[in-house]
Amino acid sequence: MKIRRMFFRGTMLALISAFLVMGAFSPVQSKTYKWQPSSWLPSGITWDTIGYISDYVERMSDGRLVMNPSAPGSIVPVSEQLDAVSMGVMQATFIWPGYFPGQIPVAFTHGDCMAAPKTIAELRYLYEEYEDGRIMELLRQEYAKHGVHLVGNLYWTLDNLMISKKPIYGIEDLEGLKFRSSELIALQLAELGAGTIWTPGDEIYTMLSTGGVDAITFSHAADMVAMGFHEVTDYWVKYPTVVGPAADAFIVNMDTWKSLPDDLKAILEAACEVGTARNKFEAELTIADAWDFVEEQGIEIIEWSEEDARKLAGTAREVVPEKYFENEAFKEIFQITEKWAVEQGYWDK
Repeated sequence: MKIRRMFFRGTMLALISAFLVMGAFSPVQSKTYKWQPSSWLPSGITWDTIGYISDYVERMSDGRLVMNPSAPGSIVPVSEQLDAVSMGVMQATFIWPGYFPGQIPVAFTHGDCMAAPKTIAELRYLYEEYEDGRIMELLRQEYAKHGVHLVGNLYWTLDNLMISKKPIYGIEDLEGLKFRSSELIALQLAELGAGTIWTPGDEIYTMLSTGGVDAITFSHAADMVAMGFHEVTDYWVKYPTVVGPAADAFIVNMDTWKSLPDDLKAILEAACEVGTARNKFEAELTIADAWDFVEEQGIEIIEWSEEDARKLAGTAREVVPEKYFENEAFKEIFQITEKWAVEQGYWDK
């Protein structure tokens, strides 16, 4: 009898253990998510970081969330990525907000916050901590209206430069120059007397070499070197940068986000921090090497006065198109940014 009781007890314990194990790995708990996030850039530091993030997420989730990055345009055109995530054609992606201000007005400023912050740390602080993180709260509310959740920002070093065939020693030298530029930067340059046009990145070298433009704004020194622009320019403005840091938006389909267990949500949020750290580290290495290289090539490196640097930065708030202020969220973000930039001394009162 005693043996039978022991056997019965052992059997019950085994069954209970098996039940617990099966519960722990029930279909709900063990569901595997497979995503193919993309970007707006097909190569470079930020594209490589998406692969780095994907590996991180798969390892931290023990394979429950697998992200295989897809080349920009392979699923939908870059300009349609927001709609694709909203409709569930793509479950997630990393977008440059500047593609979508027509759909989300706050996207006009999301990517760089009106060129006010000078470092990744400042941009992150302005979005996520200043005024109790009100800007991120507003951004998430506006993105949610389009059926996507803004997981976080993937910050990166843009350090957008002015490089030219003619010397630009300060504000006065902008008058009459013809720039290849885009978005807010083009509006700032036009306000200061320059002419601006936009051409795709792969046409910039030809435009410079043939005299189609006198100068450009594009990216940081490492990208400029990679594109060969040191071969067709003579002057590079190292300070100030037209835009310092930037932010890509990591978005997930709203229904998909709500379906995720809390631990996977936490992993995705942490992935933005991990990716940002990698972006910053890699940029510091490559940009420093690029500046050494162009100096060896005989490029004249220019630094403006603080007065001219502040004047350039201040034009950002003067040229924002009025139509964006019709959006209450954009208006509040602008006011918060203005308050912070004045406190920092980047904009005049």
